Amino acid sequence: MLKPKKKVINAYYHPTTAVFLDDHRAFLNSVPLALEDDIAYQAFSTPHNALEYINNHTCHDSLIQKNDFITDGSKAHHYTLNAAIIESKARFNERFAEPSVLITDYALSGYDLNGLEVCESIKHPNVKKVLLTGVADEQIAIEALNNKVIDYYIKKSSPDVFKLVNQLIHQYQQDYIRETTQVIHESLKLSKPLIEDPAIIEYFYSILKQHHTFEYQVLIESTASSLDFLLLDESAQVKRLLVLDPDDLAVHVEVAQDAHADDELLDELRSGNKIPFFPTADGFYHPDIKKEWENYLHPCVEIVGEKATYLAAFIANPDDRFTSIPAAEITSFHDYLQTVGTHV
Repeated sequence: MLKPKKKVINAYYHPTTAVFLDDHRAFLNSVPLALEDDIAYQAFSTPHNALEYINNHTCHDSLIQKNDFITDGSKAHHYTLNAAIIESKARFNERFAEPSVLITDYALSGYDLNGLEVCESIKHPNVKKVLLTGVADEQIAIEALNNKVIDYYIKKSSPDVFKLVNQLIHQYQQDYIRETTQVIHESLKLSKPLIEDPAIIEYFYSILKQHHTFEYQVLIESTASSLDFLLLDESAQVKRLLVLDPDDLAVHVEVAQDAHADDELLDELRSGNKIPFFPTADGFYHPDIKKEWENYLHPCVEIVGEKATYLAAFIANPDDRFTSIPAAEITSFHDYLQTVGTHV
């Protein structure tokens, strides 16, 4: 039985593609009817074509950027997301074509590879492998699972095979991205510890569901809030989600005071009823904003966390100046879903 995993907030996430491999056309034809609408897939009847797709579409440009620096006379380093690669990926729908999970039959009649050998030939270590088996193949599947050649196996005769397949794909898509960006997540746990707070995680996923969000990125370099998320819905419409702790709000008040902001703005900031999101390089108030400051305060909700009470604001229509890529240049998951198909 599939055990639900604890939810985590990845540093970066976008939908990926599930690959199906089976030599039976009837099974492949049933795939689009059985999959949930938000799952992208590519289906193949030949192992070599499936392998070629997987090995040619996994991400070779690293999302992780290692930055070296000198501290106390010693060389050290920290990791960040490679913003240039993420921006480049956002302009093309190839990011969605990246395979995160293979669901393959074990017995592939007439070919020189069986499903298990296909799994062993996948180059990317984070691609998940699910083996579909007949009764005679179950012991082989158990051994492959114990040897970590596959991640799961399903009896093809099971009446709820596609219910389980849908669950596995959703879980393994998350696992694939998390493992690919694991080093960033570990860094975030130190620099932005509230990303591990269960109340923050619950609120975050409720926002994703409520606003049909399919992609997100933690803007690691943001200093005006403890957590700053860039969100994209199915149509690639840009949203933002900010989470501030009490110290963040205090800094906003201090910066605004030093910039001789209106008393009315200072009172609004101190009240905690709204979150500031100013169109400046650092996200803080600047005198040039003058009387326009009201446009950059957003209603917020309180999140009672383990160590503090946080303020969060979902911004449905952020100014284009707040994003590094113009919205018109971002390709959508909705458009990519129209290209999925079966290759027999």
